[in-house]
Amino acid sequence: MKNLKDKIVFITGSAQGLGYSMAEKFAAEGSHIVLADIKAEKVVESAKAIADKYGVETMPVQLDVSSVPAIIEAFAKVKERFGRLDVLVNCAGIQIRCPSKEFPEEKYDKVLGINLKGTFFCCQQAGVLMGEKGGAIVNISSGNSVRPTPGRAPYAISKAGVNALTKVLAAEWGEDVNGKHAIRVNAIAPGFIATDLLLDGLHMGIISEKQIEAVLPYRRMATPEEIADVAVFLASDEARYVTGQVLFADGGWTALGMPHMDLIKE
Repeated sequence: MKNLKDKIVFITGSAQGLGYSMAEKFAAEGSHIVLADIKAEKVVESAKAIADKYGVETMPVQLDVSSVPAIIEAFAKVKERFGRLDVLVNCAGIQIRCPSKEFPEEKYDKVLGINLKGTFFCCQQAGVLMGEKGGAIVNISSGNSVRPTPGRAPYAISKAGVNALTKVLAAEWGEDVNGKHAIRVNAIAPGFIATDLLLDGLHMGIISEKQIEAVLPYRRMATPEEIADVAVFLASDEARYVTGQVLFADGGWTALGMPHMDLIKE
C-alpha cells in the first residue's frame, strides 16, 4: 500500500517535463501537490490542469531554487497553507554543454546553484518543516554522476554531489528507533528520458537516437512517467525501509560496458 492519499507533496521544476509527470503521478495517488517552478505563468497553468484532472488541491509557487531566500519563502507559504509537508521531490535542474577548458565561471555557478545548492537548501527547509513527524525526500540525480559525458563537467559534478548529499542526509535524519518519524532521503539517477529537452537535442542533431540506443541494453529511452513511478515508490510506504539509496533507473546504461556495436557501425 502506497499510503500517499492526502499527503502534501512539494515538487520543484514541476511546471513541465519530468517534474510535471511527477506531479501527475502523485496526484493520481490522491496527494495534494505544491508545484514550484521558475516559470510563473506556466506553473499556475500546470497547477490548475492537475487540480481539474485529479480533483486534488494544488498550490503553484514561483521559485528560483538558486536563491536561498526564495526557497525559505516558498516553504513558509506551504506551512501557512497546509501546516505540514510529507514529501519533497527535487526535480529542478539544468545542464550546459561547454568544453571544460572554456567553461565560464558564471555558467558553472548557475549549474551548481540550481542542481546542488538548490537541492541542498530545499532539503534543509523540507527537513525543518517535516520536523519530528518525518517524511520522504526524493532527489533527482543522473547516470552522469558516475558515467560523465564530455563537455558537461559541472553537471556531472553537481549530480555526484546530489548522490553524496542524499546519503549524508539519510544518515543524519534517520535516527528514529522505530523508523516512524525518520526523514527518508533517496535519489533517482535516470539515464536518457524522452522529455522535450532531449527530443529538441535530437531534432537539432546534437545527439542521435541511434547513439542513444547503442548505449542502452533496453535500446530505448525512458518515458517521464516511468521515472515518476520510481519517485512514487520511493516516497511511499512500500519503500519505508529504504533510505540513503541512489536508484539507477537508466535502462541499464551505467551497467553496459561496451556499446551495441551493430548500432554504431556505419
